Amino acid sequence: MKIVLWVVLAALLALWTGFAAMSAGLVAWLLSSVAEGQISSAAQALGQWPIPAWLSPWVDRALVADMQATWLAAVQGLNTMMPSASSLTGWIVPLVWVLWGVVSLALVVAALVAHWFLARMARMTR
Repeated sequence: MKIVLWVVLAALLALWTGFAAMSAGLVAWLLSSVAEGQISSAAQALGQWPIPAWLSPWVDRALVADMQATWLAAVQGLNTMMPSASSLTGWIVPLVWVLWGVVSLALVVAALVAHWFLARMARMTR
């Protein structure tokens, strides 16, 4: 059971890392495109972001379209509130990775607690 726990953790961390990498790349591209005035409408932006080559075999196009729409709405809302959104690229992308680290740490701690609990239950059943 402990092996299954760690395999599930590894799979979750791999999925979470792919999502964070895709989000960081998409946000950086959107912020630079909006700041340069290349994207004037949401419809124009969707489908323009090139999926990284290492990620393309693993990602569904529908997932990418949903992520694009979500991040584009967030970036355009941020751009209307703060016209200097291009300067935000310097801290939003690292913030995505900090969030990745916090969630990854929480997953590892949860797996350690579950591992401890499984070991304790195994000792109690002997």
